Amino acid sequence: MWSQRGTLTGYLIGVVIVLAILNGLTWYSQSPKQHALGVFSAGFVLGALGMYISACLNGYRRVQ
Repeated sequence: MWSQRGTLTGYLIGVVIVLAILNGLTWYSQSPKQHALGVFSAGFVLGALGMYISACLNGYRRVQ
């Protein structure tokens, strides 16, 4: 059977995967916007991680 993963955890994993792919593509192409995308990605991932930690500490519950 399918195991259900928390939506917040799935979201965080998905964000990290997509941003890693985008950063890898800009690094490979030696784009001049590589630094800007890296800064954006780091800020977004830190914000998503902070949201995840806050949800765990404050009692996150899934609504179905």
